[in-house]
Amino acid sequence: MSQRITKRWIAGGAALALALSGCETLPAPGAQAAYEAYRNEGVRPAFNVGFNYNDGLVVDNAFVASQYYEGTARAGRAEVAFQAGLKEQAGALAVEIEQHLAHVEQALGRDYPLPVRAYLLRRDRMPGTIAGSFQKTSEVFQFPLFAVDGEESFETIRSTNPFYPYMFVHELTKLSLVDPARPPLVLADQRSNPLVKIEYNTRWFREGLANYAEYLVYERLRARAEAEGDPLALSPFESSHVYQKPLSALAALGPAVLDWPAFGETARDPDYFNASLGLFLLVEDQFGEGAVRRVLDELETAEYVDGTVIETAFNRALNTDIRRLATDFALPAPGAETSTLTPATAKNYGLRAGSGLYVNNVAEGGLAKAAGLQRGDVIVQINRRPVANTLDAELAMLEAKRHGNVYFTIDRMGERQTLGTRFNVPAAPGTGQSGVGPGLVTGDVLGFSGTE
Repeated sequence: MSQRITKRWIAGGAALALALSGCETLPAPGAQAAYEAYRNEGVRPAFNVGFNYNDGLVVDNAFVASQYYEGTARAGRAEVAFQAGLKEQAGALAVEIEQHLAHVEQALGRDYPLPVRAYLLRRDRMPGTIAGSFQKTSEVFQFPLFAVDGEESFETIRSTNPFYPYMFVHELTKLSLVDPARPPLVLADQRSNPLVKIEYNTRWFREGLANYAEYLVYERLRARAEAEGDPLALSPFESSHVYQKPLSALAALGPAVLDWPAFGETARDPDYFNASLGLFLLVEDQFGEGAVRRVLDELETAEYVDGTVIETAFNRALNTDIRRLATDFALPAPGAETSTLTPATAKNYGLRAGSGLYVNNVAEGGLAKAAGLQRGDVIVQINRRPVANTLDAELAMLEAKRHGNVYFTIDRMGERQTLGTRFNVPAAPGTGQSGVGPGLVTGDVLGFSGTE
């Protein structure tokens, strides 16, 4: 994909760059007063249309107002204004936007009442890199989408717009934390603009929850693509936008993610963004579906929230120690240097597999080497989980950690094989038993066979 997101965009966690209005510490009474004033305004913050591209295109309120629209497609709270000949695509986008919102609402138990308005604009080519800013506007969340002339299918629009479908889900999730219509969930690092970052150690929670909402959308799209027998129906941008190394980043940062500074250390922000998602994924893995929702329900009872209050809510809702959970977490590494396989790369290498992880190098002493992987193999599944990118691989390794077995289904010169090994896992109390044993899998508790 030719479009690249700027560092400003990435530093916002799949969000637009934020204009900071101060970095002083705001005491609890001041935070409460600021929040009450915000609630009394009766206006929710939302996106103004304000996108700038490095090719000179400026998309703002004046720009979208000056365009001709053939009509507007609506589904629930979503609407998509479309230009001539794009009615069908706009309808599909409106339906999908509403479905994504409903899916995340159900999973998190939160309402996203803000309407979403997209502008589907036709251009001769996609715009370049993007920068933007928040503005407090009327009660609507707005953003542009582009269709390239001659390449106007719904799936093409999905795959070539780098901030769709995740950006609006990410930001609406953060906005839901300070919805005036709900009981006050006060984030103490937020003043008159509820997205301003001040040092109160809540950033990991805000961004982690928003990243987790993105992940919920990713999993929904992934399941849909697999059910339709076409995993490549997912946008190629998923591989770089949905945070790809959340669990390994969490293993590296440990409890430091809970102390993510609101300012400074921007070079490490990608690590924190990844690790914040990793912590939410670990919570889901350890405590089951609905665990995050239970934490949010616990936080609804708090009138003032800072990092300590958030940690306490996790501990109470889940009967755990969230800081200890982060401290003790480790993720087994596959032991292979890989890159995401795209259709173009597959053709370049003459590979039959259309998606997966291409093995560039196998580390000595690693699990991949023990299992028998070689350079040039394509990993298409790990423990029966289809693998299209690094995120998929990390989730599969998290599952493998539970039982100490890892199975790589690979494509090697057009032939599929399943190779497996055991690795050291924490010993059961009083046994001290763990082990490693490589080899071609011919039958195991998961029912694999050696070849397919």
